[in-house]
Amino acid sequence: MSEYVLALGDVVKLKQPYRPSEWAAGLAADWPGFEFGIVAELGEGDRLSLFLYDRSGQLLITPSLAPQTLMLPTYFECHLDDLVRYQTVAESGYFLDGI
Repeated sequence: MSEYVLALGDVVKLKQPYRPSEWAAGLAADWPGFEFGIVAELGEGDRLSLFLYDRSGQLLITPSLAPQTLMLPTYFECHLDDLVRYQTVAESGYFLDGI
């Protein structure tokens, strides 16, 4: 994937799904985990941050400490080598204006 330059909003697939124990414990044993990510932030070198989601579209979220129990998407930091290009912003038919 190193020959492709990722952009914010591109969709990638993790080579190994992320299965946090607190999620896996509450779901079916055959739940594959969070397999896909949306590029949220481009870091230094080959590092980046993603918003992860699973096959059903469930985002990886973390409850905040706010009394309203506001649910926030969680950044997942990884290395470019952990990903497979899946879909670019331009190919999906939407664009992120102003980015």
